[in-house]
Amino acid sequence: MGTDDRRVAAVVVGAGTAGLNAALQLARRGLSVTVVESRPLGEGGARWDNGVLAWQYARAGLAPPTADEVHTGTGRTFLLGPADAGPVVVESPTEHADMRRLNDRLVALCRAERVDFLDRARDVSVELVDGRVRALALSAAPPDAAEAAPVRLEADLFVDAGGRRGVLRSQVPELAAWCPPVGRDVLCTASQFMLDVADADGARAFLDGHGATPGDGVTWVGLDGGFSALAVGVAADLGEVSVLTGAIASGEWGSGRTILDRFRGANPWIGEPRYGGDGLIPLRRPYARLGASGVALVGDAACQVFPAHGSGIGTGLMAGAVLAEQVGGAADPGADGALWAYQTAYHREHGGTLAAYDTFRRCNSAVGTDGVRRMFESGLFTADMGGSGLEQRWDEPSAAQSLSATRAYARDPGLARAMLPWLARCAVASRLGAAAPAEPDLGALRRWDRRLARVVGG
Repeated sequence: MGTDDRRVAAVVVGAGTAGLNAALQLARRGLSVTVVESRPLGEGGARWDNGVLAWQYARAGLAPPTADEVHTGTGRTFLLGPADAGPVVVESPTEHADMRRLNDRLVALCRAERVDFLDRARDVSVELVDGRVRALALSAAPPDAAEAAPVRLEADLFVDAGGRRGVLRSQVPELAAWCPPVGRDVLCTASQFMLDVADADGARAFLDGHGATPGDGVTWVGLDGGFSALAVGVAADLGEVSVLTGAIASGEWGSGRTILDRFRGANPWIGEPRYGGDGLIPLRRPYARLGASGVALVGDAACQVFPAHGSGIGTGLMAGAVLAEQVGGAADPGADGALWAYQTAYHREHGGTLAAYDTFRRCNSAVGTDGVRRMFESGLFTADMGGSGLEQRWDEPSAAQSLSATRAYARDPGLARAMLPWLARCAVASRLGAAAPAEPDLGALRRWDRRLARVVGG
């Protein structure tokens, strides 16, 4: 069987939501695009629910979700610390999107823009010419084809949307040097399942016990180490329940699945799963280098994840729009200058928030379960703090918020000694993370990255 040789403007490796939106936004700017996916088409990326915000859909160039894509609740979340400290009640605009349905919508939008797809891809290898990726060799199949066949794809731009390990970046020396593998102490082991409610009275009793009503969320943070979460959302009709769990994957704490299984065992009103899954999610700030030698990184491959709670869908979707804006009109979309413009634009728009919350996540890990409990009991953890995290925005505290924090620290001076240095670093990280060098200068980029690493920690 001969090799299928193709030439397009851009090739996207990975058909999760980040890769599909990158393909869509590039195609909308007139580029011919082929998407390569290791799984059957429509099964790429996350297969569970994830919180995405209206402003993120808009920034990503997407219409709001359709009714079948989201699980709508009251928008109210009861946040609790260890030992049921709290609650802090937060009103949040987060919509819990079914990633399967969002993936289906993005595939349909891509098809409308004449994006080509190759699925069941294997053995993807890059062809370098003078250090730049000029082609990919792989084995893949068009949708509905019975067998895979050898394919060679030439393009000006290659987009690595292949998840936290990436597919292309490790094969490109220039990127591999800037993008080390993420260690387990900076990974979140997460589980999310939508399950039947087997006993509506039991579900109602669970909500009543926390002062909540059907459609509200009940979330615990800090149960298994400072960075950990158990989020429960019972549908308004008491027909189904979402359970989301996560913890650091270092091995010191339980996994997302063990936290979920423990909660299900203690709550027999929860029935059988409808759908869901498990994953390992990078929690560090984005890599300094987001593109080089014909390759751009988006999504988990770029560590474009909100570090405070490990949500990468919104940040990855927006990366596709930023990429297309910066390279879509370039004569050579894979040129170093075009990719540097993408890198700078993403960091300057989102890097400050992500660096600040990376620092805050490390703070929570440092103070541990006991420290998180004390944050709730002292009054330091407030609705403003919880709301900013759920809305994935970093705001400097107002005068009233600073006064409230001062009173909380007066109640627990030991917590103040532990927290204040970290919070000062958060403020510095928010400004420094948004100050990536605009002009192509690897020396300046490395100095910026090292300064940021010293502030953020790790």
